[in-house]
Amino acid sequence: MNRFSIFKKSDKFYWSINKIYYCALFSIIGFSYIFGKLLNLVDFTFLWLAVIVMIAGILLKFKGFTEIEPLRGNLEGDLIFEKESLIVNKKQYLLDEIHKIQISNDDYIGKLINFTQGNIVPALSNGTNNHLIIFLKSKETIKVFFELINSNDFQKAKPILIEYYLKKKIDFEELKYVLGEKSLQDIRELKEEITRISNHKTLKT
Repeated sequence: MNRFSIFKKSDKFYWSINKIYYCALFSIIGFSYIFGKLLNLVDFTFLWLAVIVMIAGILLKFKGFTEIEPLRGNLEGDLIFEKESLIVNKKQYLLDEIHKIQISNDDYIGKLINFTQGNIVPALSNGTNNHLIIFLKSKETIKVFFELINSNDFQKAKPILIEYYLKKKIDFEELKYVLGEKSLQDIRELKEEITRISNHKTLKT
């Protein structure tokens, strides 16, 4: 796969499950304080409501481990990796125009992210917290966010990314990170593949 959907974040305010939950909980606690401290009244209704809301929060927390977070924006256009260029939403950037490329691709659909204590939103990622930055020779910088469906999707674009490396558009550490090559064996095999492709290009010329 060398094509990924571009994600455009929304600037609109939205009521997340977290915001609704804690707004309700603190409102109940606030009213309970007013009745208890200012009016010298004890209303067990607020105490029971607080307990019910906290139990609901626990249930939502467990339910969230099976749910994917909502998409707060739109998928518009494609990011396409080609041997001699990058295409961002139908606009082509030739490698000759590019100084450097940076890629962050450690997010994917279904990745467990929102699991911290007190966080009751859906715990699984929608896979859109990835970005590409293109540093052009003209000093212009292009940044786009994109969706990653599977954690290893960039492996299918490995030959193209190696071409970028051989043309010095991406550093080896960056290449290794993007492809998820972590073990010594994986890194050695990557270097061997780079050598094969480089030698093949030399023979062709």
